[in-house]
Amino acid sequence: MPKDVFVFVELKEGAVRKVSLELLSKGKEIAGRFSSALCAVLMGHNVKNVAATIQSYSDKVIVVDNENLADYRWDAYTSAFEGLLKKYTPFAILGGSTITGKDFFPRLAARFNGAMVSDAVGVDFHNSGVKIKKPLFGGKIISWITCSEDSMIFITFRPNSFGVEKGSLNGEIIEEQFEVVKDPKMNIVGIEKNVSEKVDLQEADFIICGGRGMKGPEHFQVLEEIAGIMGGRVGASRAVVDSKWREYEDQVGKSGKTVSPKLYIGCGISGALHHTMGMDTSKVIVAINKDPNAPIFHYADYGIVDDAFAVLPVLREALKRTKEEI
Repeated sequence: MPKDVFVFVELKEGAVRKVSLELLSKGKEIAGRFSSALCAVLMGHNVKNVAATIQSYSDKVIVVDNENLADYRWDAYTSAFEGLLKKYTPFAILGGSTITGKDFFPRLAARFNGAMVSDAVGVDFHNSGVKIKKPLFGGKIISWITCSEDSMIFITFRPNSFGVEKGSLNGEIIEEQFEVVKDPKMNIVGIEKNVSEKVDLQEADFIICGGRGMKGPEHFQVLEEIAGIMGGRVGASRAVVDSKWREYEDQVGKSGKTVSPKLYIGCGISGALHHTMGMDTSKVIVAINKDPNAPIFHYADYGIVDDAFAVLPVLREALKRTKEEI
């Protein structure tokens, strides 16, 4: 078995994303299983100070600092990471199933003719290798995938698939420089960043999601109040976003965000496959729908057959009282 397990450490507004800490925790387990080294890979510009914050999570922190890596773009990041992989030849590269991860990892896998598994939610071991857990068809099928041991394995995992363990290592910080190639046919003239104080939808532990059954954008206020009490986030179905009731950043589903919160509450959501493919790995699913035959109940751990407008105000007041008592 080749020596290293790599974790691509993703940054958001200069801070390490929670999903990267989850993968470093799981990567430690995988590396320990095969007596391998766990390497955190940190790419960007002026990120050397961030390396110290993840030393305790890895055996090595490999830093590639270049002004052309200040913002993610596929050509620059892929060329730099390609040089890194050629030098270290790890057997597994882990990353988050985020917008960046979904764009970045398939490009790397193609360059190395490697095995690519996206949207994974778990790892187990068999014989001398690993097997990867991946839900299919909105969670109706759970597949276990094994990969050839003579090829690099590229895996993106859904956020909240693993817990974050307290770091106990003291990783060596290694600075590397590789050629950063930009596609001359592509020129970025500006980047508009939508900075929000909301909890990141993909990393939220609690999500309360509204569908067309909420009847209008004004009725999402009660969901916002409940999310605020719980320290979570409001999500929306594609139908809601298409109707301009909520922004695209709130969309949960195949063409939106894939989420795995500890608690998901769906309000007035029918449970179309397009939506359930984005939330089927939530730890606990609660559905509120007045239609007892709504498909969402097939996925729910708990179901409330009632009008959401009757249930939500009661839920809000109960949560308020509970919070005041704590």
